[in-house]
Amino acid sequence: MATTYYLSTGEVWTGPYHTYDGHTQTGATHTSDSRVLSKTDPGESTQNPHIRQGHSPLETLALQALRQFGDFSPGTTDGAVLSMFIEFANYIVDDIRQHTYYTGYPVLDYYESIHDARPINDSIIRCGLLYHYAIQQGSDKMQIYSPMYHQQLNRHLWNELNGNTKIRLRIVDDGTNKRNFSDKTSTYNGLAYEKSASS
Repeated sequence: MATTYYLSTGEVWTGPYHTYDGHTQTGATHTSDSRVLSKTDPGESTQNPHIRQGHSPLETLALQALRQFGDFSPGTTDGAVLSMFIEFANYIVDDIRQHTYYTGYPVLDYYESIHDARPINDSIIRCGLLYHYAIQQGSDKMQIYSPMYHQQLNRHLWNELNGNTKIRLRIVDDGTNKRNFSDKTSTYNGLAYEKSASS
């Protein structure tokens, strides 16, 4: 039986592949466009393996976040509190949409119901819910949950973009080539000034 490989987007890869730097990647040989492949479907929930639809519903993640936050029993939560978590989850969707590692795929819709699930790693949602809930509560726990949320966000989005690979720098704007930029940088934002057409 042939091995099934998945792209970080959840699509099954049927083309040629090779091994480079210890990772299976797309293409017969290594190029800068090679993408890391995985043997596990990134759409499956690893946080709640009993959930078979791919990602956990918001209600499950909200109750897990409340249980982890620890101020009261999540079993006593009413609908108004859970509705607040819809707002928090939509803040997380906005954070992902604006993140530099997000490619625009999969398309992320806002949560409309506590029973909705989105193609976002459960860990990102749960940590984001803890972070936004700590802010709402004015809790000192925010100092713990803020870096934890941003670490999960960066880690999982990087992994979806490039797989578990070494970070490599790519110059995409011709760097500081003299033909494109003057020797001056802006004191306002630190960017190099572009040469004017007359220079």
